[in-house]
Amino acid sequence: MTREEFAQFLGKLREINNNGGDIDAFVKEHEHRNVYFYNDGCIKKILASEQNLMLTTDLVNAALGLIGSDRIMNPKLVNPFVPGELGYHDVNPDIGLINDRGKDVPRDRISIEVQHNMEKFYRDRLVLYVARLTSNMVKSGDAYQLENLNVVSFQFFNAFAESANYRHTVQLKNQEQQVYFDKQTVTLIEVEKFLKRAMEYANDTSRLAQWLRAIDTLNREADFSEFANDPVFRLLQNEVKLCRFSLRYLMTVDMSDFDRAVAKHVGAMDKAEEIAKKMRDKGADMSFIVETTGLSEEQIREL
Repeated sequence: MTREEFAQFLGKLREINNNGGDIDAFVKEHEHRNVYFYNDGCIKKILASEQNLMLTTDLVNAALGLIGSDRIMNPKLVNPFVPGELGYHDVNPDIGLINDRGKDVPRDRISIEVQHNMEKFYRDRLVLYVARLTSNMVKSGDAYQLENLNVVSFQFFNAFAESANYRHTVQLKNQEQQVYFDKQTVTLIEVEKFLKRAMEYANDTSRLAQWLRAIDTLNREADFSEFANDPVFRLLQNEVKLCRFSLRYLMTVDMSDFDRAVAKHVGAMDKAEEIAKKMRDKGADMSFIVETTGLSEEQIREL
């Protein structure tokens, strides 16, 4: 299902439950459908499961562009999904991994998250998030030896709208673009840019591009035969089936994008966006629109 279709499904599920209807029968009708992969609860259940560690590892290596001996090879889940556990929203990453590379080699720490909306303080939050993950590596009194931190963010908005790239690595550098500290990397993957400019990236055969296409195909429930011979994608195809998700999990997990997805589907527009669009179309100064509505310049341009 697309984001909007999955949101509608969840909304109907809640409605039937609140009215005392047969939610088991409703889910049974849709058990052959695919869930929306990028939903917080879905991606957690799929990629933070011990049984799917092959999936998660392959996606991480693809996102980070790691090949050969640099690949993540011995990962362990920091916050694994526990079957039967209620879903809840907290400060932990959607998926967290650690990877040991051997004696005297800093351990890898990888965090994966999905961000659907460009919030006003998103960059501030991301930097704070990286700082917290870094500070948690060293206990008081220990030597200041940090692990290799990789934060991977799948985003449905552009971090660098003018760039032709959809994958960006952000590190501490000097004015000559020399890397000062290589143990802390933020990888931003602009999913929406990749999908909207599909023709531009048609010749991109990277593993990351394959992953993004495979996920999109499953979300759209389109012909998956192109990916059927790949064992990783065959497993992914199986794991996104709605029948793999318990009714209890669907009813209790924090599907954080639910309300916004429903609003988008029915054509509702947030009041601030509506105001910003009218001001922009009438030629108002961009800085004034930003100050008035609280939206970012990028958000306003994309309305």
